Amino acid sequence: MARRPRARKRNAPRAKKRRNRSPHYSPFSTWWNQVNAAISFSLRRLWYNPISTWITLAAIAIALSLPAALHLMVKNMQTLTDDNQQIPTISVFLKQHISTDQAKDRGELISELSEVVTVLFVSKENALNKFKRLSGFAETLETLEENPLPHALVVTPNLRIMNDTKLTNLIRTLKSYPEVDAVQSDNEWMQRLRAIMDIAERVILVVSVLLALTVLLVVGNTIRLDIENRKEEIDVARFIGATRSYIRQPFIFGGLWYGFFGGILSLVIVHFSIFFLIAPTNRLSTLYGTQFNISGLDFSTSFYILIASGLLGIVGAWIAVTSHLRRREITF
Repeated sequence: MARRPRARKRNAPRAKKRRNRSPHYSPFSTWWNQVNAAISFSLRRLWYNPISTWITLAAIAIALSLPAALHLMVKNMQTLTDDNQQIPTISVFLKQHISTDQAKDRGELISELSEVVTVLFVSKENALNKFKRLSGFAETLETLEENPLPHALVVTPNLRIMNDTKLTNLIRTLKSYPEVDAVQSDNEWMQRLRAIMDIAERVILVVSVLLALTVLLVVGNTIRLDIENRKEEIDVARFIGATRSYIRQPFIFGGLWYGFFGGILSLVIVHFSIFFLIAPTNRLSTLYGTQFNISGLDFSTSFYILIASGLLGIVGAWIAVTSHLRRREITF
């Protein structure tokens, strides 16, 4: 007897295996979550301790604003010695008894020298009037019986062929004339000012290094106190298997914020100081008949200050964390 073929089941639903898949995290997303948590935690620590935070930021800002202000002072003083803006001249003061015609004749002879470009004659009357206008002692000078100022010649040397040796020889030649009483060169005080600026730059470098160490100590001491308050949490986290970077990150970001916000506060201090100095500086330059504008910190210098302050905060925090954990016999 032949078997009957089995009837094929139609529309039979196939069993589907359901898999309970756990969410997959990439190494980058895990690292980013840890960093995000450390950033938010370190910012909350600053926010919840406002008094200690502001004291630390003020100390860092003062330490950073001092070298920034000194750098700005030297930068403004260097504008006085910029050869591209000011052409050095030689002032030749003639003897008191020299007449106007004799002074002009001597000026014409000096202008024929190859080292000289122009010679400007300044009479004693014009010199006295200018001195009255600039000094503010016009009424006192009116009481003088005679003009105490001599005639003068303002000599402009030829800078294309001029160097220090030729300039010295030209000054010696001008002093040798019988009508000349004294010779004063702008280049002399400019050289002295350049030497002073070189010394000031070295002093600023030394002061900057010392104050950078001060910032490291301030940040390190602040982070050390924070670590002492949380040392039990650190030990527990290390005991249950927390990674080294996980323990380190909140304190490193805390040092970063201290340095960065302290740098911002130092820039605010410097800019406010400049604002208060603008009016008296303009008044002083007006009295001397010159125009001198104080220049502030440019964008690149401000950016470097912020970068340097942030790095100092990171280094200070790193030193504090490493020192504490070594004492606790926890090796990174």
